[in-house]
Amino acid sequence: MPRAASVCLVRGCVQRTVRNGRCPEHAPPERPWSRVSPRNQVRDAARRLWDRQVRPSALARDRFACVRCGVRDGLEVDHIVPVAQGGTWTLDNAQTLCRSCHNLKSAKERRP
Repeated sequence: MPRAASVCLVRGCVQRTVRNGRCPEHAPPERPWSRVSPRNQVRDAARRLWDRQVRPSALARDRFACVRCGVRDGLEVDHIVPVAQGGTWTLDNAQTLCRSCHNLKSAKERRP
């Protein structure tokens, strides 16, 4: 069932509403979503740096092999100390692991 037409919220205005309870004359201007917290801006910049510089450097440093088992397939670059636990987004906190070693390490980190 359609909603009944409503009147503008601005005192004295009797025009029909368009958006946010206001008529076209009193409606706020359209604004694109642009509110990004400073914390997220820093995190996103760090992630871009990780993808462009740290990850390729870590792979080359570790000779494109897992540092634990030596496998050369399915490689991932992992934070030695997770960022959530105070680790950094730098090369000295990066290591190359295969998927299975990475999954084992992540499982150990999740345990209390």
